[in-house]
This record gives sequence, structure tokens and C-alpha cells, in this order.
Amino acid sequence: MKKYCITASVLTLIAGICAALIACINLVTAPIITKNNAEKKARLCQEIFETYESEKSSTITEGFDSNAIKEVIVAYDSDGKFLGFIYTVDGSNAYGEIKLLLGITAEYKLAGVRFITNGQSFSSEAKSHLENQYKENMSETDVDGLDLTKSDVTAGATYASKLIRSLVKSAFEDAKTREGGAN
Repeated sequence: MKKYCITASVLTLIAGICAALIACINLVTAPIITKNNAEKKARLCQEIFETYESEKSSTITEGFDSNAIKEVIVAYDSDGKFLGFIYTVDGSNAYGEIKLLLGITAEYKLAGVRFITNGQSFSSEAKSHLENQYKENMSETDVDGLDLTKSDVTAGATYASKLIRSLVKSAFEDAKTREGGAN
């Protein structure tokens, strides 16, 4: 019995030390990860709207009709001209999570779509679908008309393509309810 108590105590001590080390490492790395994610997001926003200026833009983080929408940036350029909306949307299915950053122009056209997270088990097919199907200046009607049965979008990737389309559509639907450029 004494042998089991000593073994349990040693294992508890090792687990406590490991937990403390993990917590310390997290304290050091969490700000770095947060900074890197913010820089990535800023870079992606700049890819979507070339003249995007983060200091002139505003962010909305609540009050969405869709659970897929996590954030909307009302995007402006350095002169204060309204560019459109930049949406952070995410969703998941049995094959994993997808998180996108996408822009809708003031004319309600697609400005660009970028992956933030592509956790699909068929990630390369999901990436190929996004890059080959979603083009600038697409309307919501164009998105509705996408053929999701292309040869590069089969099996589990079909679910990824349907998820991507539903995320893009939720952004279009929300954009239609917003006053363009109201700050």
C-alpha cells in the first residue's frame, strides 16, 4: 500500500510541475500568438481591399443574424472612402473547421476570400475549391450558381465546398442589411 501512495505522490508531483511549465510557456507565447494573428488578419484585409486603412475602419462584434459571422469590419481607405465590409465567418462540419475572412464591396460584390483556418480533412481540395471558384466581383447570385460537383470537389470535400458557400452567403445576407459606410 505504501508503495502505491509513493508512486501516486511522485506522479502527482510530476503532473504539477508539467502543468506549471505549460502555464509559464503559455504566458510567454500567448502575446506572441495574438500579435501574429493580428498581423495575419491585417495582411489579409489588405489583400482583400488594397487601400484598406485599419485606423479609419470600425469593427462590429455582435448583433448578427447568423451564428457563422463573428466580426464585421466596416472598411475605409485612408481618405475615408467606404470600401465595403470585411467579414470573419466560421463554421464546421464532420470534416473539420473553416474560418474565412471575406470582403463584400460597396456594390455588394465579392472583393476576395481568404482562409484564416482550414481544418478540413480534405484541406487541399477545400483550398483548391476556394481559389478556383470564388473570384472577385462575384455577386450573391453567382455564388448560388456555383457547381459544387466539379471533379476536384468530391467526397468529403463536397461538404467543405457547401460549408464555404454557406459562409459566403451568410456574409452577403448580412451586408444587404447594413447601411453602406455608416460609421
